[in-house]
Amino acid sequence: MPSKRSIVLFSPYSPRIGGGGAILRSLIPRLEDIEVTWLYTADRDQEWAGAEWIGPGLGGGSMARDLSNAALLWSRVETRRLGELARTLLAANPDGFWILAHNEGTLVARALMRRGAAVHLSVQDDVPDGIFGRSNRYRWLAPLARPTYDETLRRAPSVDVICEGMRRYYAARLGVEAAVVHRWLPPLGAPTVAAGASGELHVGHIGTIYAASEWRAFLNALRAYAAARALRPRMTMVGLAERYHALAAEFADMVELLPDTPEAEAVTCLQRCDFVYAMYPFEPRGDVFRRTSLPTKVSSYLLCQRPIFGHAPAASSLADVLRAHDIGLLFPSAAGTPAAFEAAFDGIREKVASPGAYEAARAALFGDGNVQRLATALARLGGR
Repeated sequence: MPSKRSIVLFSPYSPRIGGGGAILRSLIPRLEDIEVTWLYTADRDQEWAGAEWIGPGLGGGSMARDLSNAALLWSRVETRRLGELARTLLAANPDGFWILAHNEGTLVARALMRRGAAVHLSVQDDVPDGIFGRSNRYRWLAPLARPTYDETLRRAPSVDVICEGMRRYYAARLGVEAAVVHRWLPPLGAPTVAAGASGELHVGHIGTIYAASEWRAFLNALRAYAAARALRPRMTMVGLAERYHALAAEFADMVELLPDTPEAEAVTCLQRCDFVYAMYPFEPRGDVFRRTSLPTKVSSYLLCQRPIFGHAPAASSLADVLRAHDIGLLFPSAAGTPAAFEAAFDGIREKVASPGAYEAARAALFGDGNVQRLATALARLGGR
């Protein structure tokens, strides 16, 4: 029996972190012919059994130190720590490297390729415009980072991206042909919990939101709609980022905050909701982000098998998903009018997608094809 190919996976974040970690954790066990060694950087050891901490990353420290260091790195200056990381990864002597091109992961990939290593890149967010361009602290880095980021993607032997919108974006802008690789999900079973408590209009959400103003508009509209129908409005937020807790407190009579919990528990909780909420920011600087990313919460919502209320511009990956699959509706206005929200709430409450619709969406978006596309790309990496 031939030995498995050895691949070192590097992520510049903990295996426990958010959607990116969930995607990787779903794919690795399905790569049956590949031996993956997962190495990561973080502030401290996360003590995750399936991965090894190799120390801190490239950033951190005071704001001045962090920004000056980032400026050097994206100007293609190889700092001592970047060189150390490259040597640590190369010492594993694998058949190839699988690198998450997230923030400093791009720089690590570039350092490895400069040393002749075979690298496959996974892109979950566009760094210059999807991350830096939306950040108050790092926004000025976007034009500095873009040339290095673009060169790294063009130079990589193979690339996978998080959604069809990102694939189109890099093909048009960089001439890079990439495979789309989502998270993997098993076939859906029947929901374990019935939805819709009597006398309530219950909405669910997992993870963070992207814009306070749009969420406030949604909450105000939900309150007015429910009051007109003698219903109690309720919105359960699982794992909401702390910076939005003050806004949640403005709606303390209807917003329920739950801590970040294992996905299986969150799914059981949200299956009780009438529908679930997903949003993207409408602000101009969010354009690349909303067209080239895909919220991991979409896969969690498929597990819930509840209709998705998509509060997002028509030009977004979330809108693409809702147009392609019969699992919810799109509300393409930031604030909307009372009449528009009323029609949308009527529509989502009437939306009773069949179990077959959710399973078809799962198979198309999060099925075995993702594993096959990733395995094919990794198998092409040169041997030792």
